[in-house]
Amino acid sequence: MAISVNTAQRLYWFGRYVQRAETMLKELVNSYDYVIDRDFEDGRKLYAKLGVEIEYNNALDFLKQGVYGTYGGSVEDIINWARENAIESRHLLDERGFSTLNKIHNQLVAGRDKAVSPSNLEEIIDNCSLILGIFSTELDRTRAYQLIRFGQQIERFDLILRLYGEIEMVAADIDVINTIARQLNRNYRPINITTSDISKFLLFLNSVVDRVIVKESSQTQSQGE
Repeated sequence: MAISVNTAQRLYWFGRYVQRAETMLKELVNSYDYVIDRDFEDGRKLYAKLGVEIEYNNALDFLKQGVYGTYGGSVEDIINWARENAIESRHLLDERGFSTLNKIHNQLVAGRDKAVSPSNLEEIIDNCSLILGIFSTELDRTRAYQLIRFGQQIERFDLILRLYGEIEMVAADIDVINTIARQLNRNYRPINITTSDISKFLLFLNSVVDRVIVKESSQTQSQGE
């Protein structure tokens, strides 16, 4: 089945958003432990790394703001974005993954006017991990699953750099990204980065995505016509 550029982008962003939701939920739970009794400002420091100003009155309010805040990019926003992309590429997705995403979405909608607890977030984290696990194990089935996995790896790479600024933590991810990119586009040439400049690493991500998503999908679509 030919995959259009639009569908490829939908699958790619689906993978990115689910990974982003899982990562940010884990960061919220970890930061909550600091906000509650060690460093009240830890939550603000976390979001400052992402260029976001977040305000909260106490530790539980910090969780609430992280999940439902109006700053743009809350966990609820991220899940909604993932769901929009999943709906548009529904015909290529595993039923278990799609239904689990809907379960997360419905849980967030139902809890909007309630307090948010760490146990609530742990359940959503488990479900995000389940979604990513389903598509990881099915990676060899179709190109659709490879595109999802590609988005997942790109997002992981991006967030590690933004949150921790530790290039050593993503060294192995470069090889994984290059491998998946090569599987998606046989004409892709792996990129080796030898720099300590984080901005150059982020440029690397953009160049890989442009060379794989647009070129690979355009070629595949042309062959299928």
